[in-house]
Amino acid sequence: MRMWIDTKACPKIIKSILLSIQEGGAIKTFLILLIAGLTSFPVAAYDEIQVYDMSINQPEQFALEMHSNYVINGRKQADYNGELPPDGQLAFTGEFSYGWSKHIELGLYVPMTINTNTATTTMDYAKARVKWLNADNPKLFYGLNTEIGLVPKRHSEQLVGMELRPIIGHYTGDWLIAFNPTLELDLSGSNQMPVFAPALKITHQVLDNVQLGFEHYADFGSLDHFSSGSQQNHTTYLVSDVPLGDYRLHVGIGHGWTSPSDEWILKFILGGIPFTELLNPHHW
Repeated sequence: MRMWIDTKACPKIIKSILLSIQEGGAIKTFLILLIAGLTSFPVAAYDEIQVYDMSINQPEQFALEMHSNYVINGRKQADYNGELPPDGQLAFTGEFSYGWSKHIELGLYVPMTINTNTATTTMDYAKARVKWLNADNPKLFYGLNTEIGLVPKRHSEQLVGMELRPIIGHYTGDWLIAFNPTLELDLSGSNQMPVFAPALKITHQVLDNVQLGFEHYADFGSLDHFSSGSQQNHTTYLVSDVPLGDYRLHVGIGHGWTSPSDEWILKFILGGIPFTELLNPHHW
């Protein structure tokens, strides 16, 4: 793993982490660790990795999720002119959300890119989403998440992308099964045929409120002509969902099974953060 350390910042970072842990500040600790990580890796990647389940904000509730995933060992060659190969990339995305009603949630992704080689920090293009979800009966929840946004050329040849993500699942308290048969669309190119990219999550409660299981992400190619098996993208993650007080920590380590897939990926999500708490100076 390649790392660059700002030795002048180390004492302040370490001191802040230790003080935050001692004071029990979960949000502050996570933010400091992410910032420390962002200044230690060479470059950042795009977007987030997750399976949508029965989670939804309460009406009029603002919330924030922080996503971070690092490609430990991935593709090193660009697939097209201007692409940033995924190997060694770190993604850091803030996802702001608002509960419009009991069944409707609005969201906004704000990805960030840091390149320590050029000492530049870039905010990638934002992406908006609308989620409709009926989880009144957890044993059969269902919904649809729709996303649309601009995508930087270093991450995709598609300037404008759209995602239709159906949500269906089953939750008993001990078991969670969630399936997203996702369709990805290119709204700016000549090929308007959707790409089929499903995702599956199955977890089981192994300790008090601690879930352990797996997620699988696939990309079969366009609906009119699936790619051959060896050219499809298949990645499986060992995942765990752990409560941190009022917050939720999701961690996963993933392995790609085909040549287009990245070999090893690490991901984190800190969720359940009331956005208004971040604006309260007493929490800092």
